[in-house]
Amino acid sequence: MTNALLQGSQLSKIFNDGSGQVTVLDDVDFTVNKGEMVAIVGASGSGKSTLMHILAGLDKPTSGKVLFSGDEITHWSASQLARWRNQHLGFVYQFHHLLPEFDALENVAMPLLIAGASKEQALQRAQSLLQRVGLADRVNHRPAQLSGGERQRVAVARAFANQPQLIIADEPTGNLDGEAAEAVYQLMLQLNQEQGTAFVVVTHDERMADQLQRVERLQRGKLC
Repeated sequence: MTNALLQGSQLSKIFNDGSGQVTVLDDVDFTVNKGEMVAIVGASGSGKSTLMHILAGLDKPTSGKVLFSGDEITHWSASQLARWRNQHLGFVYQFHHLLPEFDALENVAMPLLIAGASKEQALQRAQSLLQRVGLADRVNHRPAQLSGGERQRVAVARAFANQPQLIIADEPTGNLDGEAAEAVYQLMLQLNQEQGTAFVVVTHDERMADQLQRVERLQRGKLC
């Protein structure tokens, strides 16, 4: 019985930039197991974000395949992928991508409403999550009224809304100062330990990456 949750097998991505072909990913094999926290580190332009997008079904590889719990998702339709992401994945980005016209409570409730939860259920779950991330007194504040660290904690709460098996975080602390960045990392570590959620964290911050269970380094499109 395999413990693998998400697997990328022989993933390659080639772009045509007008003057020729550019290989961004070159025959990459990557696995994250259930409940595991994995960092992917590398310099700017090494292919980190491209790999993340392919693993999340947001982009297609030129060759290779992606499996989630043993099911190949590479050739799923856009609607199948959207439904899968809503039910099984959570996302945290460098820039929080909160909806500015909604308060923290509404932003966290949004994935639940999309998944079909009632408004009452969604708001109750969102309230609980915001309390968990230390923002019980900020639930009715809009993103512009929150600090950078608070906005990112709202984003982490939103990522957990549908109790995903995996959260993909792309430079989740890249826009924060040292103290706020450390607080967000510690929050993700605590939630992983409490709920068993797996994480793939794309980052350039080696110090933060070393806090996770495994570090993979991407150089010139290859994991090494």
